[in-house]
Amino acid sequence: MGKAGRFVCVFIPMILTILSLVFQIMVGLGGTNANNSYLSNIYFLEANATIAAHNSSLTNFPANNMTDPAAKTANGKIILENFYAIGLWGYCAGSGANTTGSLLALGQTTAQSVDFCTAKQLHFWFDPRSVWGFTGSFANNMFTNDLNNALNYYEQTASKWISTLFILAVVSTAVEVLVGIGGLFSRLGSLFTTLASLVTAIFLWSFTILATVTYVGLGSAFNVALKNYGITFYLGRTMFIYMWLAVACSLVSGIFWAFSSCCCSGRSREPAYNKSAMAERTPYTYESIDGPAAQYHAPPMNNVGGRPTAYEPFRHGN
Repeated sequence: MGKAGRFVCVFIPMILTILSLVFQIMVGLGGTNANNSYLSNIYFLEANATIAAHNSSLTNFPANNMTDPAAKTANGKIILENFYAIGLWGYCAGSGANTTGSLLALGQTTAQSVDFCTAKQLHFWFDPRSVWGFTGSFANNMFTNDLNNALNYYEQTASKWISTLFILAVVSTAVEVLVGIGGLFSRLGSLFTTLASLVTAIFLWSFTILATVTYVGLGSAFNVALKNYGITFYLGRTMFIYMWLAVACSLVSGIFWAFSSCCCSGRSREPAYNKSAMAERTPYTYESIDGPAAQYHAPPMNNVGGRPTAYEPFRHGN
């Protein structure tokens, strides 16, 4: 297999690695731009508060209880948005019934109007207590012990690891692409790229699994505690599709990188007829010759010139 064959062996995993990086970037861009309806629709979890927004018992709290600077108020009272879409670095909120169905409806999207997206924040976590400003016995009844425990885990552990693992996954994938260029020229380059792919897989798999478990569990906890108040949570279809597509591309590319490190050498093979024509010779030895010359037999040495004696070329007759 020549250089062209090796190029094909490396081209496939390189394209898959780049696709994985693109999907990861889309995950990071989700919920960061209120003016881009597509990006604002990429989220882990969405709170549909359409019913609660018109519930006077939920909107009659004083606005000074709210600690989220992005929250909306009017006449000193809380204004609930119709939806809150939670992304990796912040959340977007606005009017319009964004999703319907159950938690696992995975983004049955309808019309929405995003009013704002919060500023990007490292280790972001969505705290409905500060966003909505509910206080007193009402808040104590709404936010049960189970929900508070889930929020504490979300704040102190999950949110920090999710963002950290995501950054490590993106950086390691970018390094894998750069190292993969060397894989085009040698199997040793593919070996280094395979090792980089293994590191990427560890970070990317860890991020995706942790984010999936965290937001599925958090959405369930929210729904158990808040559904009776007219607030329902749903998973974001697009976000999870991008996450798991990134994992799939990374997994397949790693397999191809490993294959190209042990195969696809890039060297041109000798033609078959050349190998059959060349005999392995040992110095100072004779080898048999096949062919017409092998049929020739020298004349008997004892019957030259009609004499019964052996032929002696340097002997002259008297």
